[in-house]
Amino acid sequence: MGRDKAFVEVQGVPLVARAAAAMAAAGAATVRIVGGDQDRLAYLDLRSIPDRYPGEGPLGGVITALEALDPGGCLDHIAVEAVVTLPCDVIHPEVAAVRRVIECLAAARAGHAAQPGRGAERMPDPDMAVPLASGVPQWMHAAWRRRSLPVLSAAFTRGIRAPKDAARLLRVAEVEIDGEGWFADADRPEDLPATTLGADRTGEAAVEIADIPEIDIDELERRRAAGAAVFDVREPDEYEEFRIPGAVLVPLATVPEAVEKFRAAAEGQAVCVVCAVGGRSGQAVAFLRERGVDAVNVAGGTNAWHLSGRPVDTGPAPA
Repeated sequence: MGRDKAFVEVQGVPLVARAAAAMAAAGAATVRIVGGDQDRLAYLDLRSIPDRYPGEGPLGGVITALEALDPGGCLDHIAVEAVVTLPCDVIHPEVAAVRRVIECLAAARAGHAAQPGRGAERMPDPDMAVPLASGVPQWMHAAWRRRSLPVLSAAFTRGIRAPKDAARLLRVAEVEIDGEGWFADADRPEDLPATTLGADRTGEAAVEIADIPEIDIDELERRRAAGAAVFDVREPDEYEEFRIPGAVLVPLATVPEAVEKFRAAAEGQAVCVVCAVGGRSGQAVAFLRERGVDAVNVAGGTNAWHLSGRPVDTGPAPA
């Protein structure tokens, strides 16, 4: 690609942020980026963990994610049964595809549990679930159960680096998913949608930044005084710590379910969307504008508002 693929923008949103938003919208309890430029990821409000095996390929990333769980299988005090992976360069990640993989794993486990345990052959209890595209496994879109870590780690120690080779050592549930948009990735500029490509003076393909309208906190203050609605797409714990007065909590993962709520609030003037510094809210604004909702992103977000000395509210959301 000639640049860090994770930060190439499609419709104004970096590829890595699109993948993270799809995971959150699919119901992930927590989302982490393994490796990458941690400063740039933090600017996008994306939480990251260092890759324990940099340069060793994607299997090292899967193992790093599983190793991030504490011995009880928790991350941030959230119990985690399986880690779902997405590559950072997937172009159009589909929430439904992520959910299908999790549903496949859950259904296979339920089928195993439902089988009689004595005098009959039990269904295998899967260690992971992998989606198929026209029969071809897409290993980096898979769900890996926590208990697969010892097998994967042992394979890695023996020199295995390809997820497909390590997966041969596991019990695998498969699910066919129609279409191809959900797994298509970007290895070269020509892989990107035509609308994101332009030509620079050298004639080479270049990525254009889509126009996501953005305001600063001074403009936000003026618009609030004029009656504009403010939506906060951070997580509830962040919202309760401090927030812009009057901001309505709609966590990023729930934005797809709340489109009509945003649309109704935007009838008079554009809704203002905030997060911590502007990364997650930028994702939300791109999503909303694609659906015809008049929304603007607040650069600097709640943190800039707070640091400016402006008043904030704390505690649970009002009833």
